[in-house]
Amino acid sequence: MKTGRRILSVLMVSVSMLVMILTAFTAVPVKAKAATPITIVIDPGHGGVGDRNLGAQYNGFSEKELTLQLATALKAELEKYDNVTVLLTRTTDTILSLDSRAQYAKNVGADFVFSIHFNASNEHEFYGSEVWTSTFGNYYQKGTDFGRIVSGEWNKLGLYQKGVKTKIGSKGQDYYGIIRGCVERGVPCVIMEHAYLDHDYDVSLLRTSGFINKLAVSDATAIAKYFNLKSTATGADYTGFTYTHAKKPYGRLYQDETGPETCSIKVLAQDAASGNILVEMTTHDSQSPVIYFSYSYDGGRTFCTLQMWDRTKDTQSFNIKVPSGTNNPVVVCRSYNNYEKMSESTPVQVTGSFNY
Repeated sequence: MKTGRRILSVLMVSVSMLVMILTAFTAVPVKAKAATPITIVIDPGHGGVGDRNLGAQYNGFSEKELTLQLATALKAELEKYDNVTVLLTRTTDTILSLDSRAQYAKNVGADFVFSIHFNASNEHEFYGSEVWTSTFGNYYQKGTDFGRIVSGEWNKLGLYQKGVKTKIGSKGQDYYGIIRGCVERGVPCVIMEHAYLDHDYDVSLLRTSGFINKLAVSDATAIAKYFNLKSTATGADYTGFTYTHAKKPYGRLYQDETGPETCSIKVLAQDAASGNILVEMTTHDSQSPVIYFSYSYDGGRTFCTLQMWDRTKDTQSFNIKVPSGTNNPVVVCRSYNNYEKMSESTPVQVTGSFNY
């Protein structure tokens, strides 16, 4: 069941992302910062030996190597802009503690830390880009503002966007050490998870010639837009770029630990001669956007690869193609929010023999 309605999904996500991007960039003037010298710290994630220091290792890709490669290319792109000092927390394959990275940013007077990463999941089901930011006050606002901008840039490269998220640890602090350490030192920080190394959708993009350089340009463009930078060298000028500020939280923003509240399906039509079943699915999550769905025709024993859900809608229809020779298929669907939390529909049996 590895085939699905990917073309339909791509069309749906294109509409969804257009709405999200237009919403994020409603014209609200932001004071131009280009005339003020900016110090940016790029943090290539991982480095050194040992499993944790290697990062994700899949499909011939090494996260620790990709992060350094991308960070180096990003530094070169950002240095084309005026009034910008760009520094890396590491320039070689070496181990650095998260605390030492944050302290370095503090020591050099960083205005922002951008921690470069690539992703993987235990289930090997997920794909797309996401940004993690602090849950607290101005740090949340700055991270979310930037995250929305860079999501728009990544979307142009064909990467599916999972959004900007926060996560709280057991002690009520930011979960991720680099973010926590930077916030403790008064420096805004985001983790930029560019793509999954263990999923074919993202891997196919990563294997495209020059894709890391394209990511570097996208990241640099987003940073330049956020800081209203311009480049005398290239002519790029984002001093007039405007965007909508995220609202500052009054307290901690806890991560979503539950799946969508609603996940139900109806069979609208079936055609045994072609093997097609038309399904209508309704799903909703009041805390987080629903971003994936999958379906099964064998009662939930196997599911198709995760499809892109049009997050502008709670209800949509899609076609399931069942193999010839299937008798009385049982349809089950799942929906996932952007924290990868899942809900499953009640099974619906379709009576008939699908022979074609």
